[in-house]
Amino acid sequence: MDNIAFKIQLGVILPKMEEKISNSTLEIFDELVGFVKSGEVDGGEINIQEIREILIKDFEIFLDKKIIPKSEKLKNNNDNSASDEVQETDAVEEEA
Repeated sequence: MDNIAFKIQLGVILPKMEEKISNSTLEIFDELVGFVKSGEVDGGEINIQEIREILIKDFEIFLDKKIIPKSEKLKNNNDNSASDEVQETDAVEEEA
């Protein structure tokens, strides 16, 4: 399963992300670099790993708060799962 997920990631998700959000993400990244630079001592080196971690954490929060709750396909899937569970429970109760 991991191999399939990796192929999907490389073949579908990454190209879509590059097409749809690459420029906007670069703008946000550069703005974040600017904030960090303004807080650094003149000539100090910027820690790219820290900037990366901030951006990734913010992206996770963004997904959790703005994207996942609005996903209609996820809602429909969860509604179907809940409906299936109710039907299974009803069938078990009828057998008893």
